[in-house]
Amino acid sequence: MLNNILRLLMVVALTTTPLLLSAQSTKKVEEQRQKVEQYRKDLEKAKSEVSKLKKEKSSASERVKALNRQMNLRNNYIAETEREKDLVKEDIAMVDHLADSLQQALDRNRAIYGEAVRAAYRSYRQNTATNYLFSSEGISDASRRMAQVQHLADSRKALAEEIARQEEELGIERERLATRRHELDSITMSLEKERASLAEDKKEAQRTYNNLSSAERKALNNQQQQQKRLNSAIAELRKLTEGNTAGSSFSDKTKALNLPVVGGSVSKAQGNMATITGKRGSDVRSIYEGKVIRISKDNTNHSMVFIAHGQYISVYTHLGSVSVKENQTVKRDQKIGTIGIGIDHTGKESAYMQFMINHADSNKRMSVMDCFKK
Repeated sequence: MLNNILRLLMVVALTTTPLLLSAQSTKKVEEQRQKVEQYRKDLEKAKSEVSKLKKEKSSASERVKALNRQMNLRNNYIAETEREKDLVKEDIAMVDHLADSLQQALDRNRAIYGEAVRAAYRSYRQNTATNYLFSSEGISDASRRMAQVQHLADSRKALAEEIARQEEELGIERERLATRRHELDSITMSLEKERASLAEDKKEAQRTYNNLSSAERKALNNQQQQQKRLNSAIAELRKLTEGNTAGSSFSDKTKALNLPVVGGSVSKAQGNMATITGKRGSDVRSIYEGKVIRISKDNTNHSMVFIAHGQYISVYTHLGSVSVKENQTVKRDQKIGTIGIGIDHTGKESAYMQFMINHADSNKRMSVMDCFKK
């Protein structure tokens, strides 16, 4: 009888739950939530700017520019909130699986404990333990049997404690599951609201744009504005290329490079700048080996990456995400981020980035498309 009880307790399911994995999942959700919160703050600033321009009865062109920025920020906010929603869904699935595993282990342990208690009671009624000890063949055998009986008692106690621990942990996970599901409902409602607001932004931007004169519309050319900003940035970055040896073999004669967007195509090119379109989530890669000398944000909260190739600087703007760091050396065709998403004044959404290349000496100009000629 005692041997049967011992075998029973030997198979007890003392489940160790993957708490570390669960904690990592929660950390990802919290990090993404902070990122979403920053986008929300940027969006609120943009909305305040639009509201202020309306009250001041500013020019239609200024309002269109402000509305375009607001739309892009709202679109980014929606994209990051979608990412948060996906992470919460993943966390829900993980916690749900964890809770089910805990419940199964708890049920098994309760069944084993119940059988162990019943077996112990039968042993007590039948004096099995006493008979077991008194049937010892000597002092040594008696000591061994006493230790075995004590081990059975300790095992039952350990199982009872494990059951209590599993019950507590299961309660925590069930509570976390309920919280995550509530969060998912809130995020879903927020997304629906933001999408409706984005639709209204598009209508308002279109109405305001329709009131512009042809001269005002021309003045709104985003590419010219970007060129001006980037030229100013390049001037500040010239000193950072001094003494740079990474990618120093690059020259204005370098040809047959791949476009920076994987699977992308050039939609517009002029001088040393080109707009390259792709698919949502497409990777953006360095055209040549070099050193990342600066990473910053543009006025729509998209990222800008500046890479020095010797004394040349390639600039990648309107990136949705960045996967490199400042002062990092990158290889040719190495991923540096992903393409950004933008909305024009008509409300059309597209995935694109803008690319430019300059020499640190502004007198040395080159055509951006020459780099990609095969």
